[in-house]
Amino acid sequence: MNCRYSPTGQAWGLLVSLDLFGCNDKIKDGKALNDYVVELCERINMKRYGPCHVECFGEKGTPLAGYSMFQFIETSCISGHFSDSDNSAYIDVFSCSDFEPETVKQYTVEFFEAKGCNMTVTPRMYDESVRPAEIKPAMKKIQA
Repeated sequence: MNCRYSPTGQAWGLLVSLDLFGCNDKIKDGKALNDYVVELCERINMKRYGPCHVECFGEKGTPLAGYSMFQFIETSCISGHFSDSDNSAYIDVFSCSDFEPETVKQYTVEFFEAKGCNMTVTPRMYDESVRPAEIKPAMKKIQA
């Protein structure tokens, strides 16, 4: 895919990681987490594959207690881990289809009413020397 975050202009995919702090109580509500994923997929044009998996893990009252969420999408996945003890959330969106990281951040901060957010955007690279010619990006074929 063409990727403005990649040093070569190409990437296999894009990973956006969000660390959110001071979130509202939606992080403690399985239905709200499911609703978040459905709407996020709409906003970034990702096709969900199957249901969103939302499970509560960890011993209640410990720093590990909270929901985890996973959604397959046609081009990879969305995952999240939510901490009840400090109202934080850790969300990753990975896709080999292009999407706008800022859209993910803005919607997520708004939905969880986060008081703080760190975003990391990582292009997922590939080794051109071992990638078969038939799946190299069209731009590379033209240059060859």
